Amino acid sequence: MRLVFIFSVLFAVGYSNLWARPYAYVSNEFDNTVTIIDTADDTVVDTISVGQRPRGIGLSPDDRTLYLALGRDDAIGIVDTKTLQIKGQYFCGTDPESFAVSPDGKWIYVSNEDANTATIIESGSGEIVSVLPVGIEPEGVSVSPDGSWVYVTAETTHTVSVIDTQAGKVVAHILVGSRPRESAFTPDGTRAYVTGEIGGTVSIIDVNEHKVIETIEMKMEGALIKPKGVVVTPDGRKVYVATGSANHVAVISAETNEVLRYIPVGIRVWGLALTPDGKKLYTANGISHNVSVIDTESDEVIATVATGKGPWGIAIEQAVEK
Repeated sequence: MRLVFIFSVLFAVGYSNLWARPYAYVSNEFDNTVTIIDTADDTVVDTISVGQRPRGIGLSPDDRTLYLALGRDDAIGIVDTKTLQIKGQYFCGTDPESFAVSPDGKWIYVSNEDANTATIIESGSGEIVSVLPVGIEPEGVSVSPDGSWVYVTAETTHTVSVIDTQAGKVVAHILVGSRPRESAFTPDGTRAYVTGEIGGTVSIIDVNEHKVIETIEMKMEGALIKPKGVVVTPDGRKVYVATGSANHVAVISAETNEVLRYIPVGIRVWGLALTPDGKKLYTANGISHNVSVIDTESDEVIATVATGKGPWGIAIEQAVEK
């Protein structure tokens, strides 16, 4: 009887959540949903309705809260990852496209595309503590591993605005490739990679010097490469870049800055995310309405998972315990 009771309690508090491997959360901008994938077996475990036009997506450091940039609600949506219930919304200025959460979980940095600003929100209260002018049409937002710097890409000015988080102000504007979309820091925080959609480039930034030190030109026969999403593996050895309408993921050596290969995935590959161990890469394929799963050792697609309409971004749980 005691054993039966224990199992009853486990199911009551969420059996699947206790033993599941890290979940991947996929924002679907065309049907206002989030698809939830168990990365252990790459199966869909749930789909939840959220606010209007979810694009940017991220998690708190403890994985207990899922955040969503809701473009048509002018808000950051908040979801409890244990119950999958919507906890509310934080107003964050108009037309939020993307955001990043600070490593300590205290701050949310949001790009407001039509206002040319970055909004800083205190995550516990939802209070807006600052609104900073950045480049024109800001999009991608990333935070350095130590939380010191926030990068905000700006599509029209072709710049990255650098926010000093201690000073609470923009301290530099770095000219990069044409129409920068996203950026990603190396694990040690010394370099950052910025995708340039129109130019088909990846700019490499020296973080301490606030300057571009190299530009990688990406070319693939028979395809027009439009780089968007970018991630760096936990060991810092490889960089993965989504090529947009070229429907491939580029694999770049962080040591030589050479493109090692292009991996065919779904149509209009956009957002990317890695599992905590770096063994799997997930790609949001916006037009084929699915996610490709790549084994990062072989750099081959090992699974394809159907999602909602228009998958845009992906966030994967990173904490050791849920």
